Amino acid sequence: MTIRHLKIFIAVYSEMSITKASQKLHLAQSSVSMVIRELEENYHVKLFDRVNRRLYVTEEGRLFFDYAAHIVDSFDQLENVMTEPDAVRQIHIGTSITIGNYLVPGAVRRFQEYYPACSVSVSVENSHQIIQKVLKNELAFGVVEDRASYEQLAEKPFMKDRLFFVCGAGHPLAGRETVTLEDVCRYPFFMREPGSAAREITEHFMKIRQMKYEILWESVSNQALLHAIRELPGITVLSEKLVEKDVKEKKISILPLHPQIFERQFSVVYHRQKYLNAAVRKLMDVITAAGQQGKG
Repeated sequence: MTIRHLKIFIAVYSEMSITKASQKLHLAQSSVSMVIRELEENYHVKLFDRVNRRLYVTEEGRLFFDYAAHIVDSFDQLENVMTEPDAVRQIHIGTSITIGNYLVPGAVRRFQEYYPACSVSVSVENSHQIIQKVLKNELAFGVVEDRASYEQLAEKPFMKDRLFFVCGAGHPLAGRETVTLEDVCRYPFFMREPGSAAREITEHFMKIRQMKYEILWESVSNQALLHAIRELPGITVLSEKLVEKDVKEKKISILPLHPQIFERQFSVVYHRQKYLNAAVRKLMDVITAAGQQGKG
């Protein structure tokens, strides 16, 4: 088995197609098929099931990918360090949307005071998407608003955040001393997209209380939701960090409804098999320190 075998396997796993992998690698399909066959024969396992000309990865294939991806990643890092010791390095991380808005930009700026030649690229998506990319070794690590819940991933919790039901300052419920869940559910909800931590927490909260509510707006943008509730009689659920400014300016109102139920944990997640170099570890430390100090 060679690094070439692993790189070809990873391409097939990523594309779930011999044809697409061969095109991506500029190799003959027969060469790609032979490599997969050699791996299966070498380890006496089946890495893919072939059904109606389609590939489906087996459990052994998933396990093999976890190790292969990180072996290739470590090998590539070794090649870069040995052949270009002075080259500019890049770290690719992922962050959920709330944390990306609030915490990460300032943390990256502080990190680059330590590593000025190291650029940081950031994917800002919902927590579910970030976790999936960390599992596939597409990111050095992720910063998410939810638990990862995968054995392959390690988690490093670093701060807590609260979610609140909020509405515009002119909303009929704004300013009331007491609000019930029944009151809230009489109005349309403007919510984040499926897969976001805020959406999943809210759905779970409503489900266990058997409450019915209507989602009228759906957006990946927290700012779009804030703007919508300022203009329309809807209700949303957002992070305390994101609404502080608008609450102080009396543009929106926090509804006094079980805020303690909506406490969540921000965490750094990374693959247990991933090699974390000094720069990656420093970036993790700067982000977690910023969260613990309440800095954005």
